[in-house]
Amino acid sequence: DELVHRGQERFNIYCSACHGLDGYARGSVEVRSEQLGSPLNAKSLHEDGVRARVDGHIFNTITNGIRNMPGYSAQIPVADRWAIVAYVRALQLSQNAPPSVAGAAVNPAQASR
Repeated sequence: DELVHRGQERFNIYCSACHGLDGYARGSVEVRSEQLGSPLNAKSLHEDGVRARVDGHIFNTITNGIRNMPGYSAQIPVADRWAIVAYVRALQLSQNAPPSVAGAAVNPAQASR
C-alpha cells in the first residue's frame, strides 16, 4: 500500500499533466497542446499495448523517455520510478480488472476461497 501510494503521489506530480489523473491521456498539457493545434499524443496507459508492456519497459520509459515524452531520471529517483510503475499497474487494474479480481472485490468472501 505504501509503495503504491508513493507512486500515486509521484505520478500526480510528474505524469498526470500529460497522461491525466486517470491515465487516459487527457491531462492539462495534452488538452492544451491539442487546442493549440500541436498535440503531444500522450499514450493512454489503458491501451492494450501499454498494459502488455513489462514493468521494466515502463521504468525505462520513465527514465529515458519515449517519442515526445522526456526522460525523468534527473527528477525522479530510482525508487520513486518503481513506485510509479506499481501505481500505473494498480491504475490499469482498476480500469480493466479480470472477472476473478472484480468478483472478489464485490464479494470479499470469494477472495478467501
